[in-house]
This record gives sequence, structure tokens and C-alpha cells, in this order.
Amino acid sequence: MAGGLGPRLLALALALGPAGVWAQWRLVESGGGQRAPGDSVQLSCQGSGFTFGNYDVLWYRQAPGGSLEWVSYLSYYSTTVKYGKSVEGRASVSRDNSQSKSSLSLSSLVPQDSAHYFCAVRTGTGNPAEL
Repeated sequence: MAGGLGPRLLALALALGPAGVWAQWRLVESGGGQRAPGDSVQLSCQGSGFTFGNYDVLWYRQAPGGSLEWVSYLSYYSTTVKYGKSVEGRASVSRDNSQSKSSLSLSSLVPQDSAHYFCAVRTGTGNPAEL
């Protein structure tokens, strides 16, 4: 069945395993809304359907008509924290594995911060800033 798939698609098909296995994984973002320049904002990401604490958390954003931009990376034990250049010094990311939750705070907002923000968990290898 998968014989016609390229290597990348085949790997994806194998990683998913039986149909529906990942269908229960869920990440729900909240927070945000209208803010004035210079204000701060806190966003939250609630995970469910999987062991949140086993995965690194990433935040991305996408401005209307813009490309996907990596914002932050937080390892599963919070030992490694990284930020994208555009938010460095203004962002703070945290997590509470007991609550399956991550938060991203962004201060000194500028018009370029206007975007849809969303979280993700890292389930494979590779540089998250290049996704």
C-alpha cells in the first residue's frame, strides 16, 4: 500500500501507526486579544490526550499573509529555553507538567507582534526553528 509513497511520506505513515492513534492529542491555546503597543500579553497552551511532560514545547506565530515564525522552545524538564531573535529579551516561556500546560509571556509589544500564536510539541528530531 505504501509502496508508492516517497521516503518522507512513508516515514510519516509509519510514525502515525494505527489509524486514529494521534487523533486524541490536543493542544488548545488561550489568551491574547487586542493590546496596545508597549503592553504585555500572556498566552496559555493546554495539552490533553498524551503525556505532556514527555515532550518539548514550541511556540510559533504567523502574521496575516506572513510566513510561519518560530518564537520559543522549552525542553520537557525546562532545562533548555530558547527564543527567536524577534522576541529575545521580551519573551518568557514556562510550563507546568502536572497541569499539562505551557505559558508564553510577551512584553513591550510592537505592531510586528500581531499574529496568530500557537503551541506545538516536538515529536521528532530536527531544528524547530527551521520547521
